[in-house]
Amino acid sequence: MRYIEIYFENSKSRRGLHRRRRIALKICGDKISEIEGERIDIKPTYVIGDAYMIRASLERGCYVAQIDLKMNIKKRVFGYIYIYNENGEMILKMKYRKLKFKLIFGDVTYRNVFLKIVDYLKIPYKNINWRT
Repeated sequence: MRYIEIYFENSKSRRGLHRRRRIALKICGDKISEIEGERIDIKPTYVIGDAYMIRASLERGCYVAQIDLKMNIKKRVFGYIYIYNENGEMILKMKYRKLKFKLIFGDVTYRNVFLKIVDYLKIPYKNINWRT
């Protein structure tokens, strides 16, 4: 069993113009749940808010999704979604920008796991580009 470091963050700038949100989810079959473990506090990107890290172990056949979204001064949301397998290896990396997802790294065979995450979080999108 391998351990993976997962980051959580909810912070914003002093004036509220910039924001960062990082969450992680565990996917085992059709079940999506939040990850539990020992919290280790870390410094957030922006002044207001908090950030912490969890070292979690994964069961066989489960995946972990790390969602990292930022909002800029023009209220545009962009970021990345990373999916890791039970060995802690990144198997999929998707970029989110202008309401569109684009495959950056990985294999298209994990699209069902990705679509479960997007539907669970209700992230709005217009298009998904599965070509690299």
